[in-house]
Amino acid sequence: MLVDDQEFLGSRFYQEWIKPQSICDGVGFSVLKTKRRVALSADYRLESEGRYGHDDVHLLSRFAPHICRSVAISDALNLRTIRSKALEITLEALIFGVYLVDRKGRILFMNSAGDRQVRTSDALRIGNSRLAPIDPAAHARFSEAITKATVDDEADTQSYEIATLVLPGEDSVGLLATILPLTRGERRDLSSTPGAAAVVFVQDPITETSLSGEGFAQLYGLTPSELRVVLAMLPGLSANEAANKMGISETTVKTHLHRIHAKTGTSKQTELMRLFMRSVLPLQNAPKLPLALAKAEHVPRPH
Repeated sequence: MLVDDQEFLGSRFYQEWIKPQSICDGVGFSVLKTKRRVALSADYRLESEGRYGHDDVHLLSRFAPHICRSVAISDALNLRTIRSKALEITLEALIFGVYLVDRKGRILFMNSAGDRQVRTSDALRIGNSRLAPIDPAAHARFSEAITKATVDDEADTQSYEIATLVLPGEDSVGLLATILPLTRGERRDLSSTPGAAAVVFVQDPITETSLSGEGFAQLYGLTPSELRVVLAMLPGLSANEAANKMGISETTVKTHLHRIHAKTGTSKQTELMRLFMRSVLPLQNAPKLPLALAKAEHVPRPH
């Protein structure tokens, strides 16, 4: 199609690669073409086998769509599995509970933080495989929110508002639950868990929060020494106490702290700690946020 036979037979491609292998003909087609992948299928015949005829090409054209469809499905399933595993790893790293539920509110997946919540919290439990707030009024509101979130209504994609509910505890402030639908728009591809219709995020506003400081340091241009000062002062230590903990002088800590305030636009230790808390991901196995500061950030329990 691109060159005539004479030009092709005189090309280096034919002389140095095709001819030495005794190839006389070939057919091929594009199997897969995405933004990140291109796959081709090709078949060749030797001189002893003769060239492809019209019937051969016609038969291949009948098979090609089925081959392409099979490869496309396999590729989609493979990517979906990769995304699912990556998502699960990410969810397991979070300190707040994450629950995937179906249209009836039954739990299909929960991360380790969620498992701890339902085992230790006095505000939430599991009943009949469903998340069940202990407070009766909260239970009713929660069930209604799950029902609304799992309605597959494409016409209502833009109007749905993410529901955030307070789940009061019997002897504690309780928990905060945020419900996000997975049945609308592009969010339907967020999880590959079969039947997942909504995701519920549940957090304890007064539990000690674990935070990672690497991103915070990059965001505000902090040096490793400055970040160590921030992390040392997280439990609410004074400059002198942080210095003793780090094995350096109080003057050095104050010098670092002065530069940290200048870079972050803060003037007080409490402002710096709040900024740190709001700027980093709530990951497990990281430095602990002081309980007093976490309490200052919580949403009061309604009376």
